[in-house]
Amino acid sequence: MIMAKALQKAYQEKGEDIEVPTIDEFPETDPERIPMMYRAQIGGRCSLQYARDNTHLERWLKEWINPNPNTHQPSHQIELPPLGLDGHIYRFQSYPFFFRVISDCGQDSIIRPLINNKGIPFIPGSSIKGLFERLTRSQQISQELVAKVKEYCGSPDTQGSLRFHGAYPIGDWAGTFLKNSNSLTQNQSPCYRITDVVHPQQEKQVNGKFKTTAIASISLYQPTLIFELSSIYPLGLDEWKNIEGLLKRALRQGLGGKTSTGYGLSGNPQNQSSLWLLLEGNGVSSQLRNGVPEFRPNLFKATLRGHTRRLLSGVCQKEKTIKDNINSLFGSSKGSGNFQIYWESKSLDDQQNHGKEKTQIYQTKGILYLDAPPQEQKLLEWVVKFAYIMGGFGKSWRRVYHPLFKSNYKERAIGCHWKCLDSEPELIIPKSVEELKTFLLDLHQFCQQYLKPDNSKSSPDKPDKEAWNPKRLSVYSQIVSTSQAIDLFHDENFKTTPAIGGRKEGDKSPTSVSYVWHRMLPINGTQYLEIMTIFIGDDSPKNDPWVRMSKEGKETSQLIPFIKALENKGLKWTWGKKFS
Repeated sequence: MIMAKALQKAYQEKGEDIEVPTIDEFPETDPERIPMMYRAQIGGRCSLQYARDNTHLERWLKEWINPNPNTHQPSHQIELPPLGLDGHIYRFQSYPFFFRVISDCGQDSIIRPLINNKGIPFIPGSSIKGLFERLTRSQQISQELVAKVKEYCGSPDTQGSLRFHGAYPIGDWAGTFLKNSNSLTQNQSPCYRITDVVHPQQEKQVNGKFKTTAIASISLYQPTLIFELSSIYPLGLDEWKNIEGLLKRALRQGLGGKTSTGYGLSGNPQNQSSLWLLLEGNGVSSQLRNGVPEFRPNLFKATLRGHTRRLLSGVCQKEKTIKDNINSLFGSSKGSGNFQIYWESKSLDDQQNHGKEKTQIYQTKGILYLDAPPQEQKLLEWVVKFAYIMGGFGKSWRRVYHPLFKSNYKERAIGCHWKCLDSEPELIIPKSVEELKTFLLDLHQFCQQYLKPDNSKSSPDKPDKEAWNPKRLSVYSQIVSTSQAIDLFHDENFKTTPAIGGRKEGDKSPTSVSYVWHRMLPINGTQYLEIMTIFIGDDSPKNDPWVRMSKEGKETSQLIPFIKALENKGLKWTWGKKFS
């Protein structure tokens, strides 16, 4: 009533006498009847970004997908349209996407693709045109084709001949998947792989802050995409096929965001890579927010990014210098990085479980392709070699794979184990303690030369927890046929020392990240180079992670006892700080 009178008065002040209808009372509205899609993205109304235990996200997803009660697939579907030239429209189907495709509409509080008026996600034509235009910067196509692409796309002054209508998925674009099952049963409800997880780890893994937050996002899972184009003038079928071939070539560079972590990639990039490794790995599987196990290729970028930070912070104490270099190499919110990383899976089994806790584990084999500009290829080779030799890739990489090296441990699966079966150029792997020492010396020297830090006029920042500097760590190693040191991590004293087991006496689960790496590096069919990396940690007695408090309240440093235990197991000091 008050608003109606105010509006009528405003009209009268303008010289217009308009009668505004009024109502005596507000209509009854149940706010819970409003779909999540139309609610304000604020706390208490609709908060979608948090991945764990988010009922808003569950409801939003179900309302959007509106699953078919029989197939549990999205109700919003586009049937496979005619491919090729269909009237004025030319359509083609993409190569398979091996992982996910992610794009962001820039709305709401969650990363999600644009959605059309039928409820189906799509990639806008502007994004496809931008992808196509990247070919003009490629060194692998002729100048004649570059000129043709420019003609198709146009310029600020001239209209291009092609119209890009965008791309959309067909079939099960939500990635219907059942926990521990590939088929639907009457007693199981579906979950959707379209719900992705972004879980930043640097603060935890490198800087030592244990608490992290998982953020939800929406990315199409292994979608089949249909691309549509048209032209301002008639084109022959042969020319359309050439355009399709060019666009498929452009797709090899990646579609959408996060392409350097394996998203949006299709086709085979072998001819575009300066380095590749044929890897075979076992380990603890990552999980989606609904508990579904998933081997995630972005683990390779996460591992390499973290190790690059460790190596550079070991020779430089300027935080800005390190951060600028990492962002340039791996990308940031301001732009893409110079390192390109792509995983082509050859085989995968991530549906097994192990131990009383039924830890979900994977066994995978594939080719890891990597590329970088010429001036940074040597750094990329050193970082990949360091990651493979000293630890591994993915979840729980600081520990050796317990089902393989401690088969009598039946509680849970721990760790990972990776083997390099082939590589180009050949990856020279240390096969002795002396060769490992030489590798670590040369690596540290290379990092010093690469960064050329000047710390003389800068007060040092607080160093990273795992800065790779010989004054802050010790490496021990020996050749073995089976692990000699794995039992130390299950010793009652060591496993309740924060620096070793990641927890204190009385903690039910880890509360900090371990300061010890353990690797069983394969050197032939029957022998391994067992490597133990020990970080000294904070010099402050108050924060010393090596101090263990017993049940009786007595504090004792376990650093020297742990090193003595390693020496008793036969491991020899190899590099870094030496304790007498």
